[in-house]
Amino acid sequence: MVSQNRYLEEYTEMNIIESLTLVDKGLKLYDDTLNGQMDEAFAEFIRAYERADGNPAGINLSGVRTDISPMFEGQVDLYIINESGVIIASTVPEVLFLDFQKYPDFYRSITAIREGDDFSADRVVRSVTNTTSGTVSGELRKFAYMPTPDHRYLLELGLVTESFEAERSGLSYVDVAKKAGQLNPNVESIRIFDFNRNLVMQGGVNPHGQVNRTVLDRAFQERESITENEPEEDLTVRYLFVDLKSESTASDMSLVAEITYSGELLRERLFRILLFYLLIGLIAVGMGIALAYNFSNYLSRPISGIAEDADRIAHGDLDHPIRSMPNAEFEGLKNSISIMITRIREYSEELEHERAELRIAADIQRTFLPRTIPDVPGFSLAAMSIPAREVGGDFYDFIRLDERRLGLVIADVAGKGIPAALFMALSRSVVRAMALTDLDIGISIGESNELICADAVSGMFVTLFYGMLDHETHLLSYVNAGHNPPLHFHAEGAGITTLLPTGIVLGVEPDEKYSVGAIRLNSGDLLILYTDGVTEAINSAKEQFGEERLCDIIRTHAGSTPEELLAVILGEIVSFCENMPQFDDITLVILKAEQ
Repeated sequence: MVSQNRYLEEYTEMNIIESLTLVDKGLKLYDDTLNGQMDEAFAEFIRAYERADGNPAGINLSGVRTDISPMFEGQVDLYIINESGVIIASTVPEVLFLDFQKYPDFYRSITAIREGDDFSADRVVRSVTNTTSGTVSGELRKFAYMPTPDHRYLLELGLVTESFEAERSGLSYVDVAKKAGQLNPNVESIRIFDFNRNLVMQGGVNPHGQVNRTVLDRAFQERESITENEPEEDLTVRYLFVDLKSESTASDMSLVAEITYSGELLRERLFRILLFYLLIGLIAVGMGIALAYNFSNYLSRPISGIAEDADRIAHGDLDHPIRSMPNAEFEGLKNSISIMITRIREYSEELEHERAELRIAADIQRTFLPRTIPDVPGFSLAAMSIPAREVGGDFYDFIRLDERRLGLVIADVAGKGIPAALFMALSRSVVRAMALTDLDIGISIGESNELICADAVSGMFVTLFYGMLDHETHLLSYVNAGHNPPLHFHAEGAGITTLLPTGIVLGVEPDEKYSVGAIRLNSGDLLILYTDGVTEAINSAKEQFGEERLCDIIRTHAGSTPEELLAVILGEIVSFCENMPQFDDITLVILKAEQ
């Protein structure tokens, strides 16, 4: 019924559009009867313009009108429009200096006519009464246009006659729209608005008709129909756009038909249907309750027994048997539960075995990390790595290169779990071996990259920071292979700089060359190496801990020892994340130049 109601609305609107279009075609036939005479009349207007050497001030418009008037029944008026769309001369003083740019669509049309070469006749339309009214609701006039030969001006001829109102009244937009609306009992009212937002009435227009002006403007500007609902009054108002724009005329004859639909009739019909099906539903519910009561008694007893057995099993008693059932269906359920219990027991044993293996793997991985923090004259060190799972992909290392130099390594392998742990073991071993082979850290990291690329599977890579500290000169040479830039806190000035990457991650491009950077660690300076598990730790609001928070902590606790600063950072991360689980490995290495 709702669908049929919508179809009826669509048919009504289609009928209204076709009726208004047909009326407009009839009116156009009438309007075009004067086109030939008006075209001929422009010959005298053009001659007057040429005699004045193209100067509108030199044209006697009253004289030209006197020469043209015998060709027509009614009053003839002349206008001259400049390039800016302003009437600069006219036989109608009230519209002198009227600016057509206030009517953008019309201004574009007359500009195209002025720039062309041909005569153009407009429709019989409402005229502007004066320059201050702002409405286009004056008497009906027939307008025509002719560009001057130099295209500087547009000459306009207007004709007004009493016959326009009388002879055009036989074709009424209002009458045909109302007749089309009478075919739909849901239509409460139909109103027609012209392009100038005037309410079209029988024999005239009302420029002050009450309407939702905002919606009406949207319909004309977007040239589309718009639907507005008024739930409190159970009304739907349809602003139906009827496109009657013609490229051959300057004026836009398009209309908007405001159709008000009432939902009362449909609501009454739907209410009767609702009552009918409600009665059927009540009968069906009553029968269903009676059947369900009897059937539930038949089912509930064995189901209660199964529930009791399942509850005991759920609390850990996997050896508890499932009681026998009175019918084949429940006997099948009993067998399925028994099979499920057996598989749960097997899966539990397998999981326990895997947990034991992971614990062994975690113990082995911990042996890869330095057991002690090396003593470096003039410096203090602290480090810690917390995997997100039993095993992780982060690692740090201290490599004693000679009596003066110590290698500092922090790295983060892509991924987590066992694959990352295995790749971490490979990467650590390769980097340590190459560092001890060649003291040129750019070369040693480049060779490490080649070996890692040779063994890396697709998608596996490692970000790494390798620094070589000379404790006598306090010079730190480093290579940053795509790792989080370490933070260098300057005790003098309390500023923080970052050690940006000097090459791409290891394990991607085998021939990659790595440049070497260098900094000097002055008394009280701090160097904080970290993995992304620190800055990307998130809280319940999905906010990241971030580098800015880390920098604030470093500035606040710059006077602390590396062990104290490391404990503060980890404590702040735990406090920030609250109850959120750790989703990535967290590794920190902190180096401080002593006073």
